[in-house]
Amino acid sequence: MPPATNMTLLQLEPDNTLYFCKTPMTTSPHKILKLTNLHSGNVAFKVKTTAPKAYLVRPSSGTLRKGEHQEVQIILQPTGTDAGQPNNHRFLVQAVPVSSNEAVNRDQWAEFTKEAIQELRLNVVLEEKEGEPQAGNKPTESYTNAPAALAATTPGQEQPGDLKVKYDELVQYTLMLEKEKKKLEADMASLKDQKGAPAAEGFSKAQVILVAILAFLLSYLAKFM
Repeated sequence: MPPATNMTLLQLEPDNTLYFCKTPMTTSPHKILKLTNLHSGNVAFKVKTTAPKAYLVRPSSGTLRKGEHQEVQIILQPTGTDAGQPNNHRFLVQAVPVSSNEAVNRDQWAEFTKEAIQELRLNVVLEEKEGEPQAGNKPTESYTNAPAALAATTPGQEQPGDLKVKYDELVQYTLMLEKEKKKLEADMASLKDQKGAPAAEGFSKAQVILVAILAFLLSYLAKFM
């Protein structure tokens, strides 16, 4: 059932409870409170909390034109739980019609009558998680489905499309090396004819290196055949 409210100037999202989730990796969880002006004119707003030292609220006040919205970021400070149980904290959103679209200061807020100000209270719920499940704990759905996911990547059951792409890449690379090898052999043979024995020794070393590379690639390629 929607919460009872006399707030007609603004639409709040969420309009009942602010949920925060605290983990070892996220010690300062945050929540976005979206305010939308439903009034036919300008509306000034203010966001208060019963634990001001526990939260960082930006912006905590402002003025919205007709149809305009504002996202208010609410951050639970690392020491926020020191100010009592967060589940006992409350937020209060106040709204009042104004003629100008300028920001309303504290003194101006004090001049508004109680009847002119609309209010909506929000509860706070903090959920604390210790982290990933440890061995022996009840597995989550992701762990339950893990064997099926692993089966798709075990040897002999690879996805045909992915395996073919790898195979084609290796074939193309091997052909390129073979072409480079033949070109180098032709160049070294030409040098051998021009310079004699010293070039022959250089040709022999280059050929040995290329043959070794080719043999390695062929042995690696054989794994995918």
